[in-house]
Amino acid sequence: MTPLAVDPPKPHVDPSVMAGCKGVVSIPHRFVPYDELVHLHAIDRQSLGDCKRRDHAKALTIKALTK
Repeated sequence: MTPLAVDPPKPHVDPSVMAGCKGVVSIPHRFVPYDELVHLHAIDRQSLGDCKRRDHAKALTIKALTK
């Protein structure tokens, strides 16, 4: 068997896919007005959704690279 003239491309995984999930939003140690509380909750929900989608992308990438 003759060696390849060009090395095959190495699998590439985007670093953003491998990032871990962020923690929850810190709630200040003071009275938190309802509007601010809703905003903090929205940030948490968005982070959770981003994390779930990123974890799904990780699984798909790993499956594709290990075939």
